[in-house]
Amino acid sequence: MGKNNFDFLRFAFALIVVFSHIIDLSLAPSLQFLKPFFDSHVSVTGFFVISGFLITASYLRSSSISSYFEKRARRLLPAYVMVIVLSVLIFSIFTSLSFGSYFGSKQLYTYLFSNLLFVNFIQPCLPGVFLDNAYCAINGALWTIKVEVGFYLVLPLILYGLKRVPNKLLYLVGLYVLGLLYQYGLSYLMEVWPAKSNILNTLKHQLPGYLTYFMAGIILFQYLDYIKQKRMSLGVIASLVFVVEYAAGIEVFRPLAMAVLIGCFAFGISYLNNFGKYGDVSYGIYILHFPIIQCLVSLGFFELFNPFILLIAIVIVVVLLGFLSWHFIESRFIKRRSLHLG
Repeated sequence: MGKNNFDFLRFAFALIVVFSHIIDLSLAPSLQFLKPFFDSHVSVTGFFVISGFLITASYLRSSSISSYFEKRARRLLPAYVMVIVLSVLIFSIFTSLSFGSYFGSKQLYTYLFSNLLFVNFIQPCLPGVFLDNAYCAINGALWTIKVEVGFYLVLPLILYGLKRVPNKLLYLVGLYVLGLLYQYGLSYLMEVWPAKSNILNTLKHQLPGYLTYFMAGIILFQYLDYIKQKRMSLGVIASLVFVVEYAAGIEVFRPLAMAVLIGCFAFGISYLNNFGKYGDVSYGIYILHFPIIQCLVSLGFFELFNPFILLIAIVIVVVLLGFLSWHFIESRFIKRRSLHLG
């Protein structure tokens, strides 16, 4: 695969999500002009493209399917479980309920188990917490993790099929089209069946939602050498497609365009190749930032203090926490696996 700067890209995407959520959750009027510049949807879909690429590489490097799943679990679960459990404990301070009522609430245990099982849409809120915020969700960023886990599960099947079919490009494009049909099929149903729009929108954010972006990452991996060879011309075409479809609010070829742009950037700017040498902090930033923002909103900090200063402070804090999460939790489980395998 060669040297790349995926670490930088994931870090940049994570920060864009943080900025976007600060703007949306705080509702601070002075920050709203920044909203067009920080589109969390672009970042999240960018994560899925990168995931399609890197997880394919991880699977092909694995000695067995059990080794592959073990690697995925060790990378994803430790920090994720920590965030869920700590949220339940720490937000007992913020609840409007008594200590006994909070820990005796059915809602708390529904939150705990539904989030640990990656079905956070069942219960995104804790009892008596953030009731005065615009959203009561404790960690609204975690919805993407269940989609990611779904991709981990189906990837071996996708790659098994890729080995078996004679026309690999047709196979990959076919799965990409299935993702489009799911996405636009649900969007159509939301228009003609508005009474069920909330349920349909929830389904839109489950697997196989965003399959187009994950497949675009797999296609990037499969045709990386060709994309590298034609980097300049393909980069120009991809930029035009992305801008046009983004302006039009459609995502037909945009996932493929994003994959090409990510590939061109990841393998075309060598001075960013060592960005992650001090740690891969993007995952920690992503799963930790939302509850921190919610806490500050709940405490009224955005009315008491300058929102711009708070924005900068939040970014500094979540980057630091991401660094600590990597070095004291995430990397330890990865290193244990390496030691175990000898």
